[in-house]
Amino acid sequence: MSFAHTGLTEQVLSYKPPHPPVKEFEPPKDRAFFADPTKKSLLEAATKVKKLTPYIGTELEGIQLSQLTDAQKDELALLAAERGVVFFRDQDLTIEKQYELTKHYGLQDRDPNQVDPRHVTILGRDDDIRSFANYGADFHSDHSFESNPPAYTMLRLIRTPEAGGDTIWTSQTALYDKLSPLFQELLGHLKGVHTSEHSFVNSINRGTQPFRGPVRRTHPLIRTHPVTRKSSLFYNPTFVIHLEGLNGSESLHTLNFLREHLHSADDLTVRWKWEPGSVAFWDNRVVAHRAVPGGYNPEDREGKRTAVYGEKPFFNVENSGNVSEKEAKA
Repeated sequence: MSFAHTGLTEQVLSYKPPHPPVKEFEPPKDRAFFADPTKKSLLEAATKVKKLTPYIGTELEGIQLSQLTDAQKDELALLAAERGVVFFRDQDLTIEKQYELTKHYGLQDRDPNQVDPRHVTILGRDDDIRSFANYGADFHSDHSFESNPPAYTMLRLIRTPEAGGDTIWTSQTALYDKLSPLFQELLGHLKGVHTSEHSFVNSINRGTQPFRGPVRRTHPLIRTHPVTRKSSLFYNPTFVIHLEGLNGSESLHTLNFLREHLHSADDLTVRWKWEPGSVAFWDNRVVAHRAVPGGYNPEDREGKRTAVYGEKPFFNVENSGNVSEKEAKA
């Protein structure tokens, strides 16, 4: 129950966040617009290109992210938009180089609980993901409650346990494609209510001091990618509490279906086994992800995550049908 909270305690009621909410703005033009559609410069530089599953996940071998040209960086953005997440191993990135690479893609996003304004430190977890008000172990897309949720996101692992600590990504584009046309049409009329209220309360009650207060925003349940123009679900079980336009029971049952649809999508999912120096670069707009906690010493896992703001989610109902790779080649 990731959207439950641990109570409006005295600490919560008296807490004053130091920073105001992030206002909606127009981000810089998506770098994938500048990419060669064939991604020739990036793909030919790799010694091996591994499509990890049919629907999501590509691993590039023989490439150092620290050495990418601007053209290759743009092509990486397009590859992430198309494949959801791109993986690398044995990277020599330093934190400063990671900042530099992130800046190429836009304006730095900052997590409401982030201590360092330039990155989030991701640590291991060994808590009970099935406990009441457990937060962070369910599928989510980062900060979907913001007006401008993150677009491109990078996570670099510094140290990892021998076993455990994997991360799972699921294609929300493929989740949309697997719905019947009638259900696609229905969901295209709905909007999800995203909130950080429960995470704000839980953060304070566990001793954290969030930088920003809780917000509640509404986004289309189906969104259009600005570059690929493909439709995808924009469902987030960690932050979506209601579907605007439905009554309470209808919303609850539809959200339960969407959660089951997401959690049963093994065929649309990639699971990544981290090693020190591994990097994942994903498009937060078209995938949901979750860390798999438990069974290892949390001190053995540490990573650095950076991300950039994306556009305000939108849905182009007139161009809602996706074309498969097979159809595109026909």
